[in-house]
Amino acid sequence: MTVRLSTGLRNAIVGSMGLTGALIRGYIGIYTGSQPASADSPATGTLLGRVTAASGALTQETPASQTITVAGSSGSINTVTVGTLNIIPDGAVAFRTDASTTASDLCDAINRNGYMRATVVGAVVTVTARPGAGTTYNGLALATTVTTLTATSGGNMTGGVASVNGLILAAPSAGVLSKPTSVVWSFNGIAVGTAGWARFYGAQTDDGSTTSTLLCRMDGSIATSGGDFVLANISVTVGAPNTVDSFSYTQLAQ
Repeated sequence: MTVRLSTGLRNAIVGSMGLTGALIRGYIGIYTGSQPASADSPATGTLLGRVTAASGALTQETPASQTITVAGSSGSINTVTVGTLNIIPDGAVAFRTDASTTASDLCDAINRNGYMRATVVGAVVTVTARPGAGTTYNGLALATTVTTLTATSGGNMTGGVASVNGLILAAPSAGVLSKPTSVVWSFNGIAVGTAGWARFYGAQTDDGSTTSTLLCRMDGSIATSGGDFVLANISVTVGAPNTVDSFSYTQLAQ
């Protein structure tokens, strides 16, 4: 088996979010059998446990979000602010072709800078907080300034729910991302079986049951020594405690 990164995670790495930002406060699912051919695919095998901080009950993060609806036939969107932060600091987004195309350009401008994330459907851009932000952005005004165009905000950022007992990663060193030595990553078995592979899920809500090119996932091998995820014991029983003793991912220099 080998490390496999989902499309969403690869996009995060080459974009502004980075690997740590994509996985922070996520969790690890431990499964029987062999990992799927792609981390975009649903998880295979039996779920044996969910690794969290010190086996604590997991609350997955819900990011705060709000919408911007673009309308008009000329002009520009000059700034988009969340609180006092302009999230399109590269400059104004000019009208192009129609409202939907302009909204798509605005979405790209927001994602290019990485302060927030954005998706677009038609002329409506949804602005979403970065992973790990939890409730930080709740209540902050999402506002725009424009020339001629209209870009109507739905109001304040709302809906953010903080992760509870999600996993924290060590600061990267020499291209290596790893588990902090001082932090316990553990779980209590929820089924009987032999651990065959693991999936590291990002903070966003994801139970592994769907195919997705947007969600951040990293799949890898399990062993008591030498695996991508090193477990204290690969034989899992219901209710029995277990730990991930080490995890690391190395970004090669070439």
